[in-house]
Amino acid sequence: MSRPPLNAEWVEALVEASSQRQGLSGVVAIAVGKTDRVVFEISGGRVVAAAEPGGAQVTIPVTADQLTSILDGTESLAQAFMRGDVKPEGSTGALLAAVELFEDAGFRQRLARR
Repeated sequence: MSRPPLNAEWVEALVEASSQRQGLSGVVAIAVGKTDRVVFEISGGRVVAAAEPGGAQVTIPVTADQLTSILDGTESLAQAFMRGDVKPEGSTGALLAAVELFEDAGFRQRLARR
């Protein structure tokens, strides 16, 4: 799996892949490098929409390889955070919503089929 483009189409794929989920809420930014970034809202465990760039409650900086590994399930966002390999900035609640989302194997499988 190659790293997805961090854009509106990818957020739409997140919305569709998470439509059956329940869980936590938060506004999350995923950032690869200094300029490649996407912000989306998770509500009740579902990604519901892209969000304003300045509206992120947490920013999760990852490398392109880390993002690919998190999405294909070979890396755990929770474990990467606990090891200190991923250093988010912002709200712990929003971080937990993102961790819960990306740890969901069913969500990752539905996303991979998009």
